[in-house]
Amino acid sequence: MKDAGGFRPHDRWFLLLLGAIYMFNFIDRTIIAVVGESIRHDLRLSDLQLGMLGGLAFSIFYAVLGIPLARLAERYSRVRIIAVVTMLWSLMTALSGAAGSYVQLLLCRMGVGIGEAGFTPALVSMISDRFDAGRRAVVFSLIAIGVPLGGAVAAIAGGAVAQAFGWRLALVAVGAPGLLLALLLVATIPEPERKDAGQSADTPPFAMVLRRLARSPAFLHLTFGSGFVGLVGFGTNLFLIPLLVRRFDLPLAHAGLVFALSFSLATMVGQVSGGYLIGRLIQRDIRWGGWAPAIAVGLALPFYLLAIHQSDWRLLVAFLFVATTLLYAFTPAIMTITQSLVEPRMRASAAALHAFGQTVAGLGLGSVVLGYLSDRLAVFLYKGNYAADCLVSGKASLPPACLSASASGLQLSMQLSASVLLIAVLHYCLAAKNLPLETNAS
Repeated sequence: MKDAGGFRPHDRWFLLLLGAIYMFNFIDRTIIAVVGESIRHDLRLSDLQLGMLGGLAFSIFYAVLGIPLARLAERYSRVRIIAVVTMLWSLMTALSGAAGSYVQLLLCRMGVGIGEAGFTPALVSMISDRFDAGRRAVVFSLIAIGVPLGGAVAAIAGGAVAQAFGWRLALVAVGAPGLLLALLLVATIPEPERKDAGQSADTPPFAMVLRRLARSPAFLHLTFGSGFVGLVGFGTNLFLIPLLVRRFDLPLAHAGLVFALSFSLATMVGQVSGGYLIGRLIQRDIRWGGWAPAIAVGLALPFYLLAIHQSDWRLLVAFLFVATTLLYAFTPAIMTITQSLVEPRMRASAAALHAFGQTVAGLGLGSVVLGYLSDRLAVFLYKGNYAADCLVSGKASLPPACLSASASGLQLSMQLSASVLLIAVLHYCLAAKNLPLETNAS
């Protein structure tokens, strides 16, 4: 028996459990953004080091290992792959709380990236086999609600725990639940039958997948567009709480609540509404798969610039809510649209390559570039020796001039980075031009 949304009970459990896993996937990924300012003060880190910790260390292994793990998902049980990687990233998050130095913490974050690398490709492949093409965008958007929910839980609960008990306990607290979810997945979700089971069971060589996608302008433009959106989105995710603490002197728990409202709730609203909207639009004209995100990202840019420019945090929340809703309205749907560009046995690899482009550009390069610009601008704005006065460990508190320079430097770097959204709009428009020529409605 189906509900009003057309889902049977076992499908609803699939959505609920995979959504919960996706939620803790994002909690464990983003918790560094929540406790990052505490870690920065405790270990006296620069914004570049914080960017490497929250972005590059995670994204290198996440992006590179996502491809071989996707290849495994095209051969072996995707349910078991997701269960194993969920256990791995949860364990490494908990171990991060015991790290005794920046290097140890960096290594633990690399371990989190290794674990999370196997999740999305296997999930997208399962969705493609379990649901028909017309419902995939809606299904993935519903599961991807776990992302903003995870951001909200990490920001509110993680911020409160970190403020009361320290960042180490916060990392342990958010890492543990994933172990239970992994066991529930294996016990209750069956491996879906592959839709290509009647065809050759041989998985195409990876070189063939690369050649196939290299001949797909639509795939390339969608991936590049999402990468540039990710640069701004991931940068905001990593540095918004530090900006709120430095610029507005908000307590960590208060900053976490602001983050949940302006970023996490807005992302959820955008993804749910965008998933249903684009599902209807592409049935009329597949070019909406590029047009819709181009329009949304173009509208998001001025609201984002207005938000970061505000001197009142309440106005920042209002403008950033609108910008984030638009920015993330169609991100999950784009992942499912790419699935229609390749044959079934290539879908997990295509998802991994799309995630590779998005993660390397957004979480990896974006976080490092943003952190580097923030440091350089802070040095320029500070009247004195910034490194000696503001980054030397052992000081009980930072001078007010250090906080002012670091806040202004971060604010300017976030505004400068937003210009890449114009490049994303161009790529989405070019994708729309090519989608009708390439789409395979399998």
